[in-house]
Amino acid sequence: MTTREDILRELELMPLWTLRNPLPTLLELPVSDLPVELVQTPNAEPIVLPTVDVPVWQYLRSEDDDYLFALTESVGADEALLLRNIFMAMGIKVTAAPIKSLEEARDFHPKIVVALGESIAQQLLQTSRSLANLRGIVHATAGISLVATYDLTHLLQHWQDKAKAWEDLCLARQTLQSV
Repeated sequence: MTTREDILRELELMPLWTLRNPLPTLLELPVSDLPVELVQTPNAEPIVLPTVDVPVWQYLRSEDDDYLFALTESVGADEALLLRNIFMAMGIKVTAAPIKSLEEARDFHPKIVVALGESIAQQLLQTSRSLANLRGIVHATAGISLVATYDLTHLLQHWQDKAKAWEDLCLARQTLQSV
């Protein structure tokens, strides 16, 4: 039977190669060896972190104001290409919509909102249900129909879900045609 030392000798690594001792964790180091000096401040006031009320969203609307696409993330080059291909496949032209909330979208009178991503769909529908439970259904929120689907980053990483996203986009188109 060949041992590890035999293999290392055969590879001419044996005289040079040795097994290292594992590095100590922070819990094993003595307090004096810690790189950070811990100071206790008596009567210190708690730090209040600012809260963010609304996440940064991007809205794109079709030129005929039928569709409003809500995106949760900044769109990189790959996401922009995928989004452009989605718009071309749906046969729509889009423009940026300078709005901050779905209530402001009423000024554009969109017939349907497509929420690209779980977090934005949950926020717009004011629910904590998962995207799996929100997909495939036409929701009504603020007097506007809403269809939830996967975000662009997810679609680039999980190409097998593109067919499901296309089903959601077809549902949005069918809903629009029936209105």
